[in-house]
Amino acid sequence: MGHVVVDAELAGARRERVRVLLDTGATYSVLPADLAKRLRITEAPRRLKVRLADGRRKSMRVGTVFVRLLGREAVDTALIGPPGIDPLLGVEALEALGLAVDPRSRKLKPTRGHAVLLVSIQGADA
Repeated sequence: MGHVVVDAELAGARRERVRVLLDTGATYSVLPADLAKRLRITEAPRRLKVRLADGRRKSMRVGTVFVRLLGREAVDTALIGPPGIDPLLGVEALEALGLAVDPRSRKLKPTRGHAVLLVSIQGADA
């Protein structure tokens, strides 16, 4: 299908507009440690054991990130990866936002209405 990259607003205690890869093969989103630090993502006290795309198992730090994309907002679980990697949004984030990647156009399309707003990231520092 190729890569699909979009601009999204991510937030912890701070927010930032970021280019993210949409990875429909990944369950969780992954943020580089340096971005998670800038956003002041609150990490869970325990690590999450995950299976990587190459089959290896790894224990990773995990935190909560607020995502705003195409006027939709959602709370997402993000794994914290090494500094400098490309940030990606996984399937859980896309489902929470009510969005899917159209494989033909390589663009996002709504999968449902998004009338319920659970959390707003407006209060995060710029």
